[in-house]
Amino acid sequence: MRTAVRKNSFAKVLRLGFLTVLLSVLLCMAMPWAVIAGEQRVFDNAKLFDASEKEELEQKLSSFREEWQMDLGVLTTESTGRKTVESFADDFYDQQGMGEGSSHSGALIVIDMGSRELYISTLGDMADYLTDERIEAVLDSAYGYASEADYAGCAAVAVDRIASYMDDGVPAGQYDYIRKDYRPSLEWYEILFAAAIAAAAAVMPCIGVINQYKMKKERRQSLNYHFSYRGSSDFKYDVVNDMFINKMVTQRRIPRNTGGSGPGGRGPGSFAGRTTLHRSSSGRMHGGGGRKF
Repeated sequence: MRTAVRKNSFAKVLRLGFLTVLLSVLLCMAMPWAVIAGEQRVFDNAKLFDASEKEELEQKLSSFREEWQMDLGVLTTESTGRKTVESFADDFYDQQGMGEGSSHSGALIVIDMGSRELYISTLGDMADYLTDERIEAVLDSAYGYASEADYAGCAAVAVDRIASYMDDGVPAGQYDYIRKDYRPSLEWYEILFAAAIAAAAAVMPCIGVINQYKMKKERRQSLNYHFSYRGSSDFKYDVVNDMFINKMVTQRRIPRNTGGSGPGGRGPGSFAGRTTLHRSSSGRMHGGGGRKF
């Protein structure tokens, strides 16, 4: 009797131990997916989405990230403060720690209600997929929804269009172009102070030289010489005739522009495949583009 009881107790312990190990394994397998699903990627600071719209966007963004191993987020804001929407989007992406891999690849879709502007910031490998031309196409798709105040639809369409370009792959002939117009910003009073210092530094030496070279006394002494010279001077005019000798006209046929394209099917001046990059305040090279709505 005692032997049977002991066997039953031992069997229960084995079953309990097996279930504990199995549950631990399942939890370990589920944790990475829970982390991915739990990371916020809809930052609705302007309160444009309701709860269901926000949840749907989160699921769409999570699926995108799992499939492509690149980051993608949506940000709404009522104001960018004193920053441009470009700088605001880049800084938010960098400071939020967004991005996948060593190159922090990903994109951020921004809806700025202050300036009523849509903007897409890209970084890393995502900038190769989303060229300038493709960003314009994404904005084309999302613009109508934003102008009609369907902001959830605007964000969803932008995500879907970006996903379609991921399916298409990096376009043939893609290349990076580094924008040259980046300059650190200065306050107006800094510019005014620098201009005043520069003007003073330029004017003071000139005043000193002018005072030295006025030579008022010498000029009074030379007036008599000038009067004598002018008194004995006069003007004499000669008649000069021009003679026409010959005329020659050259004619050349100018070929008509038929609108043909250049090599590879692109017209002259085409920028298809170009990704324009600029340096953000963090030093990273972002791509991107925007449009008013």
